[in-house]
Amino acid sequence: MGIQENIHIDENEPFDGIKENKGGKPPAYFNILFYGLIIWGIIFMGYYLFSGWSSHDEFQEKMSAHQEKYSQGVQGGK
Repeated sequence: MGIQENIHIDENEPFDGIKENKGGKPPAYFNILFYGLIIWGIIFMGYYLFSGWSSHDEFQEKMSAHQEKYSQGVQGGK
């Protein structure tokens, strides 16, 4: 007798003991949170895509301010 012959397979009974929960819809708060986050993500993405904000431009502004401060410190003898 092989291993395959000892396994009882029933189409209505899952092999690993895990059964599908066919209870219906998830709770309302989950749906509100899920769709709310999708809407928030679209608004957030649109704001940063169409606002003209750029991390490269922000970096350049901060670097020029730092270089200006550094050059003033060097000229002042600090």
